[in-house]
Amino acid sequence: MSRRRSAETPEKKRSVFALVGQAGALVALIGGIVTLVFVFKPGWKPKEVDVGTAAITDVRVLQPVTFKRYLQEQELSTGTLAREQLLKPGVMVTFHYELDGFRGRSIPLRWELNNAKTNALVDQDQAVTITPSTNAEGRDWYVWVPRPTAHRRYYVTVTLYQPQKQRVPLKRFDTPPFTGG
Repeated sequence: MSRRRSAETPEKKRSVFALVGQAGALVALIGGIVTLVFVFKPGWKPKEVDVGTAAITDVRVLQPVTFKRYLQEQELSTGTLAREQLLKPGVMVTFHYELDGFRGRSIPLRWELNNAKTNALVDQDQAVTITPSTNAEGRDWYVWVPRPTAHRRYYVTVTLYQPQKQRVPLKRFDTPPFTGG
């Protein structure tokens, strides 16, 4: 009988450290496979959560300001615009924006000229976009509004919209009232 016991192999004890090592290797293998899948099939990657924010400060209204002066402030060329277009009087709204989380995405900007007494819409434009070059961008911006001819009180509402989402405001502000004419 003693001979039989010596011929049998003794029970092996599994090391806890060996199990942890094997589990770690398995997790690394799965992580590597998932990474390769996302490299070769980028459309399968989970979408990033849109957490962009905007802040507006230092709002001012300057008038009269010609369209030419506005173009100079924006460092834009006057191109082939006629002299009468360049000398047209207007109101320039200046403000400072801070945009976080929108690098390379177009932020539509719209302005509205409103009658201060009735809040009625007088004029509007939505042809401008801001495209931040970094994820945390801050700078001064300028909006030019044709000067209203009636000697009334007005204010301008400027709205920044969410990228690729029409009519979803990101940030909005009203200027202090000013007199036209």
